[in-house]
Amino acid sequence: MKDLSQCAVARDDFQRWLDLGRAPLTFWEREKVLTTFTRLEKSQSAEYLYRAAAQQDNSISWNNDLTFCGVYDRQNRALYLTEDTLNCIAEGQFPFVSEVTSSMAEEICGRVNQRVEAIIANDRNNLPVQEITGWQAQRDLQYYQEHGAEDEAIRRFFKDEDLDVQFHSDYTLDGLPETAFLAYIQDPEGFVQNEAEQHIKIHQEKFLLQFLRNDALLSAYQALMQDAGSPIHRMKAITEAIKDCGAKTVNVTVQKGDHELTFKAAASSLTGHKTFYSTYDIPAQDRREFEQLFGRHASYYAEDITRITYGRNTIYEAPPIQTEDMAEEPGIGGMQFG
Repeated sequence: MKDLSQCAVARDDFQRWLDLGRAPLTFWEREKVLTTFTRLEKSQSAEYLYRAAAQQDNSISWNNDLTFCGVYDRQNRALYLTEDTLNCIAEGQFPFVSEVTSSMAEEICGRVNQRVEAIIANDRNNLPVQEITGWQAQRDLQYYQEHGAEDEAIRRFFKDEDLDVQFHSDYTLDGLPETAFLAYIQDPEGFVQNEAEQHIKIHQEKFLLQFLRNDALLSAYQALMQDAGSPIHRMKAITEAIKDCGAKTVNVTVQKGDHELTFKAAASSLTGHKTFYSTYDIPAQDRREFEQLFGRHASYYAEDITRITYGRNTIYEAPPIQTEDMAEEPGIGGMQFG
């Protein structure tokens, strides 16, 4: 079934036809025929509306094809139309309908998800199940706890995204099923409650898994925020400094052990989260100096960078504690952080 949108009737003649009319209704706009509506009864309270291209003499030919265009709920005097029908009669100087709402599929899904979230109330104890039993779900959870949560925490940190660890329902409809739509307009509250309860029953382990993943993400994010000396914080500071200056090439000063070197590097190579910074983005002459000093296959890390300049301006400088640590531990530049 096509998706439908609820709309308000804007003209009295159209409303009278919906309430009392039986013959086909032709829509005109400035002496031009738009379309012709006809109707078939689905139930005592609901009628299906169909349309056909009308002839200039207000007749219908046996060559006309009827196209489903909406539903009229007689009991509640509510009109629901398809998008292509709305495009036909909702415009012009004297539109036949107005106040078009969002799609009914979106409305139904939104109300069911709100009900599911209200029932669970962000409390896993309100779920019928308290343990993950599926082996694949257990495996996925373990991988996320050990690796995925940290990766996601880093990604959110770099993008300055809010950490949302509230429970969220994911009820969806495949299009707008006819039976679901009719049940909804006849008893909205009953339909929403029943669908919410069924959704929880079917997906209870999936919902518990969401709580457990949120626990892991929150723990990883809090650990990252509290570890101010982590190279991740330095990478983010470098990233923001590069983006703020708008440079394409910058001068990077690196200290590894007792050796220090300043070289040019592509600004874009220093942004984002990386395990290490590659020397491939260093000009050939500077790269040769780097390899002679630190080794042919050496890379450099956020904790190795002491200063970045652009022109005459210093856009990044390592925190003092970093320089002190490096002086005490010459080998720190070779550590890798994932």
